[in-house]
Amino acid sequence: MLHFRTEGFQGYAVKYSPFFDNRLAVATAANFGLVGNGRLYILELTPNGIMPVKWFTTQDSLYDLAWSEVNEHQVLTATGDGSIKLFDATLNDFPIQHWKEHNRELGRHRAHLVPAPAAFAHDAPHA
Repeated sequence: MLHFRTEGFQGYAVKYSPFFDNRLAVATAANFGLVGNGRLYILELTPNGIMPVKWFTTQDSLYDLAWSEVNEHQVLTATGDGSIKLFDATLNDFPIQHWKEHNRELGRHRAHLVPAPAAFAHDAPHA
């Protein structure tokens, strides 16, 4: 069985990449998410086990994540400070975008680019 230890951080979410069948992202939090930092891990499954590709440390806990559906290197995270951060695994250190729209922690996040059904279109006939 494969395993990867996130020393000092507890896992909150794990998602496989929609582009690479051997890549996954893990959202974590220190101190069980009560106080402290978070860390986003980008991991790869290899013949030698699970290997870290990159990690980003944040100032607040990470509770959820979603891979981008249009860019194979980008991951959105939901944080304890109420923000959403967009990270790119090809870049170092900082999120490439940061949205602070909530006053409290975000527990879940879902990103979908699937178009809305025609019934919900503005120009659709109504019964």
